[in-house]
Amino acid sequence: MGEFDLFSPDPEWESESDAAFLERLQAFVAPVARQSDAVVKDPDMLKWSQAVYEAFGDLDDTGEGLTAAELEAACGEAGPGSFDSRINVFKALGLLRQTKPHHHRLIFNPTGVAALLLFDRLRRDDGVQEILLLLDQTTKGIEDGLLGPDDVTARLAMLRRALAINAGELARLRTRPVDELLAQRRNHRAADRLLSDARALVELVETRFPQLSAAGGQLITQALRYSAAANELVDRLLRQVLAERDFSMLLPEQYRTAALYSDTDALAAVFAGTVFDKPTVALSPEQILVTLEQHRPREVRQRPPRPVDLPAAEDPVERARQRREALRRRRRAAAQLHLKGQFDIDLTAEIQAAGWPGAARLVADLLAAAADPEVPVTVTLAMTLLVDGKSEVTYTTPVRLSCAEKDHRDG
Repeated sequence: MGEFDLFSPDPEWESESDAAFLERLQAFVAPVARQSDAVVKDPDMLKWSQAVYEAFGDLDDTGEGLTAAELEAACGEAGPGSFDSRINVFKALGLLRQTKPHHHRLIFNPTGVAALLLFDRLRRDDGVQEILLLLDQTTKGIEDGLLGPDDVTARLAMLRRALAINAGELARLRTRPVDELLAQRRNHRAADRLLSDARALVELVETRFPQLSAAGGQLITQALRYSAAANELVDRLLRQVLAERDFSMLLPEQYRTAALYSDTDALAAVFAGTVFDKPTVALSPEQILVTLEQHRPREVRQRPPRPVDLPAAEDPVERARQRREALRRRRRAAAQLHLKGQFDIDLTAEIQAAGWPGAARLVADLLAAAADPEVPVTVTLAMTLLVDGKSEVTYTTPVRLSCAEKDHRDG
């Protein structure tokens, strides 16, 4: 089974799965159906429930539900028929419920979520996955000590009966057309795992509940019967592959396995009846290189662009020196204006009269002029602090401006 897995889904048969799924769906709901026509006749009708489910899952972030208008906007025209008719059915069966009496908001019944997930699994695996799930749950329940002898007896009987019914279904497929085998193969691709899980469960049962050994043996008998029927289905499909040389049913991994582990004669037998053309004249690598060199197109050479004639730029160092000289001249002229022809002057009153921020700008200019060695002035700041609450310049320090000694001598 592991080497020749012909149970993988085939896109060619997916288009025929809707009718088969409706048949399985009718059998699935038969135990709880009130009438024979309880199941929808058109598989597209199921899209309405899926659309409603998606709307609640995506839009109802607060858990307060959705209005009918919000649902209709989210679902659009999901399937055949009208939105109102399907919503009324969902309300009548309890899939959609009102949050409160006479309330306009609807909520999605969590039981409907379980049903949709179960229907999806039923569509993909025809119910065999439910047997595997029950095997796993029973094993886990015994390991955790949650199942007693009576519970285990009931589970073993349920599993045995499910395997017996599925084994009988596979046995009936022996005489069916190959097309029907292809349509059913995807529903029984877990036969090996099912047998392995059944054996593991029986071993655990015999260890924990030796008195249930007979029931475990009956389960293994049905599991072996089911596995043998599945293997017989595979053998028949393989014979069909060999007879018709229809390799589309094989998986890519099977081709890889054959290439790696089959001998040369077995691989060559596949092409025993194939007609090939005579090989062409062999060419050496040197001949190929010479031919390529002869017919290689010439490389297109492009001249590099001419350099752009840039205009002569002004010397930035000289420009900075000129700005510095102009600033020094302005500072010297401003100092001479403040001195008013005197060698020493108190500028406190002038600073107070300059206001704000004129006073700060005046003091900053005086200090900058005194710091420049090329400007022949000095500035003296007194330690006294003058306070005038009514003036714009509230706090002032007396400032005196004086000519430098060298300028005094030169004068």
